[in-house]
Amino acid sequence: MKKVIRLVNVQIWAMLANMLSVGDLKKKKVNVIYAGIVLFTVVLGGTLCYYAYFVGSILKAYNSIEVLPSLFMAFACIMVLFTTLYKVKGTLFGFKDFDLLMSMPVSNGKIVASRIMLLYVLNFVFVFITMGAVTVVYGILARPGLIFYLFNFLAVFLLPLIPIIIASVLGTILSFISIRLKYSNIIYIVLVFLLVLVWMFLPFSIDTNEALAEASKAMADRINTIYPLAGLYSKAVTQGNIMSMIIFAAVSILAFMLFTWGIGKIFVKLNTEVMTGSYKAAYKLGELNISSPLMALYKKEFKRYFASPVYVLNTGFGMALLLILTVCLPFIDMRDLMGDVQLAVSLKEFVPLIILFCMATTCTTMASVSMEGKNLWILKSIPVSAKTIFASKILVNLTLLSPSVLASVIIGIILKFSFIDELLVLLLVVSFALFVPAFGLVINLSFPNLTWTNETVVVKQSTASVISIFSCIGLVAVFYGLIKFTDNFYTGALLFICLIWILNIIIYKVLTEKGVNKFIKL
Repeated sequence: MKKVIRLVNVQIWAMLANMLSVGDLKKKKVNVIYAGIVLFTVVLGGTLCYYAYFVGSILKAYNSIEVLPSLFMAFACIMVLFTTLYKVKGTLFGFKDFDLLMSMPVSNGKIVASRIMLLYVLNFVFVFITMGAVTVVYGILARPGLIFYLFNFLAVFLLPLIPIIIASVLGTILSFISIRLKYSNIIYIVLVFLLVLVWMFLPFSIDTNEALAEASKAMADRINTIYPLAGLYSKAVTQGNIMSMIIFAAVSILAFMLFTWGIGKIFVKLNTEVMTGSYKAAYKLGELNISSPLMALYKKEFKRYFASPVYVLNTGFGMALLLILTVCLPFIDMRDLMGDVQLAVSLKEFVPLIILFCMATTCTTMASVSMEGKNLWILKSIPVSAKTIFASKILVNLTLLSPSVLASVIIGIILKFSFIDELLVLLLVVSFALFVPAFGLVINLSFPNLTWTNETVVVKQSTASVISIFSCIGLVAVFYGLIKFTDNFYTGALLFICLIWILNIIIYKVLTEKGVNKFIKL
């Protein structure tokens, strides 16, 4: 057991260290890590508490407050299922340090246990924050006895187990499919997008609070039918049923132990299959297509982007959401949504903010250099300039951001914006579209991570990704602040456009001078 714990500890700290590849700040890494974890916990916990209190207040008004814990338990399990699906390949199978681990004087069973425990630890953080939030809110609204807190505390440690098993099985199947099917990544990405969108838009399909309460009851009943452990959990924590708690714990632990044992038996074989692959193709000699260096690099970057589901899911969801909102807009009554008071003024402020926010989350360049990993030397050795390489990475990001221009035009037509309003929104979108990829690339060059063993670390958890995304979102907040400070949409928008263009000029100058030197030194 000591070896398993030691392996898990090494893997977690290696992952955290890779998140903060900052060079001169190595001595401060631990403090930065702790500060980041605390900030993440506070922000996520506060958001979940707010949402739990909103739903819980409605449920309490209709005498259905006991549904709240099971709803959030289901939410936590679903999120564990979704996030583990794309972590399986790279954590349990197909991870880059497989050969190194297998050469160590540790049994296969202990290596398997350490990899599964790593998945557990990564998911436990989210489950703990989620269930902690609902525990606080339920305690305030329902005033339960001590048994609720005791059982809920024990259940938190057991909740991730079954979803991890299900996700690991599905992830393993997807890994094998990806070996044999050409477009499996695209299919997987689309399915995950659809599932997340259904979960997001379900609350908005309900018109009244009473309907929300009834829908929550029905949803809880359906969850208990599909996932019996949810019913056992609900009886244990809300009714204090000791037998339900014992069965819930026994099933979760036994299933996890059996899964670990079963994976251990086929671990080496599965990794060998996943890492070596099985490709079948009928090669035919045909006409060779010739592209310019920039276009060839652009195509290569685009293929690399869609070859990584975690990359697409974390940087493409904003644009996908914007397009869906644009398509659905003609069927939405904006007066019901926002009220009659100063509707036109509200929409002029609201629409650009939504578009810019979606753009801020669509920054691919914040990881494009790091994603080259140990193969960066190949890119640096080809006879093209660093500026051409930068241009190819920026063009991929601009391609993904281009739907925002079309969306802004369509939304303006649907909402009957004046010519001036439409022109101003377009200027905002184009200016911000030029800023996002260049800024992300500068940040990635400043905080590269070329020693990663898991793409998730680079895309979601690296210093570059955190700085890029939150800085871009922060600029959207600055835009809103300028509107409120000047008390005039046009003045605030023009000031923001001027600010963005000043930043664009500075960033592109830095990119073509210092950025080139940093790239050469990598």
